Amino acid sequence: MAENIVRHLGVIMDGNRRWARKHMFTSVMRGHEKGVDTFMDICTWCQDEGIPYLSVYAFSTENWERSRQEVADLFKLMERFFRDEVQTCIDRDIRVVCVGNLEMLDESSRETIRKAEEMTKGCSNLIVQIALSYGGRDEILRAVKKYAADVRNGSADPAELTETVFEQYLDTAGVPDIDLVIRTGGNRRLSNFFPWQTVYSEIWFTDVLWPDFSKKDLREALDYYETIKINKGK
Repeated sequence: MAENIVRHLGVIMDGNRRWARKHMFTSVMRGHEKGVDTFMDICTWCQDEGIPYLSVYAFSTENWERSRQEVADLFKLMERFFRDEVQTCIDRDIRVVCVGNLEMLDESSRETIRKAEEMTKGCSNLIVQIALSYGGRDEILRAVKKYAADVRNGSADPAELTETVFEQYLDTAGVPDIDLVIRTGGNRRLSNFFPWQTVYSEIWFTDVLWPDFSKKDLREALDYYETIKINKGK
């Protein structure tokens, strides 16, 4: 296993729909399906590189504004992934955790997620956080509401509030901050991707569409990060 100074990698998997149109498929779902394959690949590559945490942006709170049919098809694809790939994750010692406002999902989707999380909870070689129905501002607001409820019931004292205390109310409690963010697809913004956890992250943008993202592209991003860290240390 390679030594790597990236402990936690974040990926904004952008470009699935443009990839499908570029290849003249009649349905954008072909892009999302290919994107799932690339996601499984990057899990393997992270393990090869010795990266213990991976967080990916799968479905944002803003994605609910897409057509009803695309949203329905995306969740069918998601449920199929959790059913079909969970054993692969177990075999490869990959733990799957979903973060986000999961109350917005229907009961079938939530149950599928719960089963996948339960089945992989003993895995530890790679912890994968899948941001689903996720928005960074929404996460922080939900954390504030949970903290306010604890203040009201007397289990939290505002005088003792610190960043460390507040982090325990976030979806990612117990997980280290993200060291490096990769965004594919050409856009140069974070789009509400873990704003608390990326405050000190390095960011690597690429025009490569997510379904075309390769191990070589990942290596370029990691080399960039290592160069930045070396230069900062001088």
